[in-house]
Amino acid sequence: MTKYTDIVRKRLGWCPNADAVRKSRCTGVEQDCEHAWKRGGPDPGAAPESDAPAATPPGYQENILLILIAVAWLFPVVYQQEFLFLLMVISAVAVYCDAQNIHAGEKFEKETLLGDIVAWRPLTWGAATFVGGIIIMAIYLFHRKEIYTANMGKASS
Repeated sequence: MTKYTDIVRKRLGWCPNADAVRKSRCTGVEQDCEHAWKRGGPDPGAAPESDAPAATPPGYQENILLILIAVAWLFPVVYQQEFLFLLMVISAVAVYCDAQNIHAGEKFEKETLLGDIVAWRPLTWGAATFVGGIIIMAIYLFHRKEIYTANMGKASS
């Protein structure tokens, strides 16, 4: 039993005397796990048997810059006239660029403003953020993963 816990510790990087091994298949020192597979254990290189979608789409990352800009809206100093306009422009440009990066609206032929937001194009997101400010930006941040997932098929092909 300790042999298998040592293998797990090495793979996770918990073993102080070994470097973390981040491979999908067992190699080298970890030949014992292949023998365990032959005895009826799970195949180390096989795909998971679950039909459930992954919690996070592959290649998806949170955009920390957008989150920081949204937090900046909470400071009272930004409600002075010159800072407010500057923050509106920065927010609109940041949302527009991020919507382009996640290929927002590419998979959908028709864009409707009152319809599904996953069909909105980057220019629509930028203009709506400029007009709606933090409210539209918050909607974008909360639905960003959904937008990415809905348009991922077009982006990868």
